[in-house]
Amino acid sequence: MQQHRPSSAPRTRTGVLTLAAGVAFLLGACTSTPKPQPLTAEQRDLNLQSIDMVHSRIKQRHFDPDKVGEAWDAKHAEMRVKVENAKSMAEARAAMSELIESLQQTHFGILPADAYEGNDSEEPSASDKTTGDRRASGEIGVDLRRIGNDAVVTHVEPDSPAAAAGVKPGWAVESVDDRKVAPLIARIEKLSAGKTAAPLVAAMMLQSLAHGDVGKPQNYSFRADSNRTVRVAITPVQPIGKAQKFGNLPTMYLKTSRRIVPPGVGVLAFSIWFDPMKINAETEALLNECADCQGIVIDLRGNIGGIGAMAMGMGRHFIDKPDQKLGTMIQREGKLNFVLNPAAKPFTKPVAILIDEVSASTSEIFAGGMQDLGRARVFGTRSPGAALPSIVEILPNNDRLHYAFANYISVKGQTLEGHGVIPDEPVPLSREALLAGHDPVLDAAVKWITTQSASTPNNPVTNR
Repeated sequence: MQQHRPSSAPRTRTGVLTLAAGVAFLLGACTSTPKPQPLTAEQRDLNLQSIDMVHSRIKQRHFDPDKVGEAWDAKHAEMRVKVENAKSMAEARAAMSELIESLQQTHFGILPADAYEGNDSEEPSASDKTTGDRRASGEIGVDLRRIGNDAVVTHVEPDSPAAAAGVKPGWAVESVDDRKVAPLIARIEKLSAGKTAAPLVAAMMLQSLAHGDVGKPQNYSFRADSNRTVRVAITPVQPIGKAQKFGNLPTMYLKTSRRIVPPGVGVLAFSIWFDPMKINAETEALLNECADCQGIVIDLRGNIGGIGAMAMGMGRHFIDKPDQKLGTMIQREGKLNFVLNPAAKPFTKPVAILIDEVSASTSEIFAGGMQDLGRARVFGTRSPGAALPSIVEILPNNDRLHYAFANYISVKGQTLEGHGVIPDEPVPLSREALLAGHDPVLDAAVKWITTQSASTPNNPVTNR
């Protein structure tokens, strides 16, 4: 990715969650501890310019002026002194992050420049080679969630290194290259405690166990069924999916899947809300294949967000009345309604949406909006409450500033930020069910769909 000074950096608006944008940094943070390098006079000056830009940009654009008043100015002055006296980039970033975290909102954060370097390049940079800093550029193809005190595999990507090694859902990671997982979980709990959307922070950091250097084998120890220990070497590969570049965000990868499960329910899953043409094509393909289906499941578990307007493009496939809306985006300059107008041939049978603690941003806008309209029933666990439309800009020191420029209110007047979407049917994961080959959340959604009457196609789904 080319690097530009702030004066020429595009102001790209997107609904991507702060942690999603900084996923490479979060994953790398758990696997490496680079040796701090002393700052030059030029770097110190660029850091001072950067914290001043952090302060001014957020003060100019924050949707709630009361949040960035005198207290914000005083906090900036306090943190500016810390940046001036910082002995390393880590200390300078920590001071800028402390300023930002005083807002206690998601979609605000500092994304380190080195996260982009490791994320956007197949080869390690010269600095990586000399410092030994480990870039989390590859993956083994599993999703991990915390269940109790375990890091449990909840999904294995087909044709991935993990699948080839025989890894199964329900297996718990005990160690990676002799690094025990238990201390990492304790560290994650400490780092995420008190943070907005703490379950999301913890889940994203836990996912570091499934990442590593491309082409470099990692030795995994799993606790499998019957608590037997399975040890296997797995070599990370380039991230699975279609690479997505969007504005000043790091490269992210879109994975999609569609299928029909017994007794005739269509399931659509995708990992991020990018590439509108691709996701629309997958949606239309499934709906065409599902002419005789009893209903549709949209699986947004693990979907960290993306382009907010895409929620409208998805929603139009499932409503049959014009001028409905998912909610309202509120900026200083005014309001923008997320309006839905029906597709040419909308799907009017039951719709279920699956969410979890990683279903953030645009996923929350879509799930919450469809729930409020009574057009979908939501299953799973509560979403993180991280739903603010945002911008990413390049700072003078080449780090990125991610900040929200608007609030989002559901059609029923609820603020999603800090609250999240509450499932109509809460379905927690259990290791026992996963080991038995079940997906409890999908199973609950399919069971509900099969109980609904499709005899009145234009009757909206109720959430009772």
